[in-house]
Amino acid sequence: MMGLPSFSYMLDESDPDIVMLRRQDGCFVAAFSARGATKEGIREAALEDYRILFEAHAISLALLTEKAQSEYLTPVVDIRRSA
Repeated sequence: MMGLPSFSYMLDESDPDIVMLRRQDGCFVAAFSARGATKEGIREAALEDYRILFEAHAISLALLTEKAQSEYLTPVVDIRRSA
């Protein structure tokens, strides 16, 4: 699907006015106006969601050092509030 990461994403077009991007498990990722949705915007939302998931898993698996976690990663809580 449009060069998205290997993690599966789906477009939910059940509402004629809104296109929703969902993960393979059905979790909501982003919503777009059906008229204004672009491939680039949808792809960007999927890549950002994938990055957040990857970072969360890397932290939980201790793949990053404490310094990298504190200096380079934005907490998922902060990202979700600003979205």
